[in-house]
Amino acid sequence: MFVRNSWYVAAWASEVGMEKPLGRTILNEPVVRFRERSGQVPPLEGRFAHRRMPLAHGKVIEDKIVCCYPGLQYDASGRCVRGPGQASPPANIRLRRYPVAERYGAVWLWMGAPELADESKIFKCELPERQPAACHPFYFHVKANYLYLNDNLSDLLHQAYLHNPSFGGETHSLGETIPEIREANGQILVRWEWNSVPVPGIFREKGGISAIGDGWNHSVYQAPSFYINATGFAEAGTGKNDSKLPQGAGKLGITIYQLITPETERTTHFFKIVHCDWPRNLLPQLPVLVDKVNLEDIWACEEQQRMEDLDSSAPMATIPTDRAVVAMRRALRRMFLSERPDVDRDGDAACT
Repeated sequence: MFVRNSWYVAAWASEVGMEKPLGRTILNEPVVRFRERSGQVPPLEGRFAHRRMPLAHGKVIEDKIVCCYPGLQYDASGRCVRGPGQASPPANIRLRRYPVAERYGAVWLWMGAPELADESKIFKCELPERQPAACHPFYFHVKANYLYLNDNLSDLLHQAYLHNPSFGGETHSLGETIPEIREANGQILVRWEWNSVPVPGIFREKGGISAIGDGWNHSVYQAPSFYINATGFAEAGTGKNDSKLPQGAGKLGITIYQLITPETERTTHFFKIVHCDWPRNLLPQLPVLVDKVNLEDIWACEEQQRMEDLDSSAPMATIPTDRAVVAMRRALRRMFLSERPDVDRDGDAACT
């Protein structure tokens, strides 16, 4: 179930060009983007209004999209401006245009009622705004409902087990800590902290940290599907995330902005902006670590989706560390119901 009145990332700005439309499905709706000569990016309904041909198969000529099938042309407003062999364009053919904004190197779309679009409601990414040169974009396509990614990022207990391979071992003690969970200003804040624990291999090796150290993973969730994770390890007793030790010489940490965009009921676009102020010699290790960790998460989400497809009625139990997941689902449900007064409020439509 999708929340429509929200800004979602539809593409990295660098993906959108002037010659070929970029097509992508967002919340079960085909959408295309192209860049006008002015630099603007008009997002349009991605289905030709004449014969339902995907607009992404067309081409861009002088700020107009030309259909690859019957050759109709559409301007940046979605209006059909030319029909081959016709004295005037068909007056009844128009494509929907979505509200759009570019921020943090990404193209954001508002998928709900256009009159409600307010750019101040775009998820705030403070570090990418202040230090764009230290930020690195990543994209993953996930063959699972976006709620499985939400669950994954809400309950970080799995970092002690699922990520043992990518972290380089020594992670099981991370699961013995009880996180601090609280809600404030419409967000869910979760703090995992570890004192004097074995430092996982990748952090110990690349961070120049002793075998025993302190760690942290501080998470912020904002509905419907946005997270910030500040995570890392440092020498014991030096202040964890606030440690003044240099990156790579007693400390290794990153901050990840997780921007989840539902594609369909069973697929998801997973955009990430990773803020990383590591020394230059360590930066080549960043994509290696990000890829390894995320491929483990994606595998887990896709396997859960596969089990759901076999039997969607199979129960899912909760345990004490699921408090953040339960809070996330409730926040998401409230947001969903606020725009769908017709839905039974005693049901669980937003959480399935």
